[in-house]
Amino acid sequence: MRIIDLAVAVIFFIASAGVAALLMAVFIHYGLGVSPAALRMNALISAGALSVVLLVAMAGAHESED
Repeated sequence: MRIIDLAVAVIFFIASAGVAALLMAVFIHYGLGVSPAALRMNALISAGALSVVLLVAMAGAHESED
């Protein structure tokens, strides 16, 4: 896998984590009826799922080069 592909994947990962954190902060600040604990759990699950998707994509791209 080329370095540029890895860099783009990391940028997307960081950007999506930032968006999730921003939404969580907005929900907590405006108190939209969602408890902070539920939002933190949702953020952890989302980050974990995104990490798995990123790893699978990187592994698949690495195999296709061989």
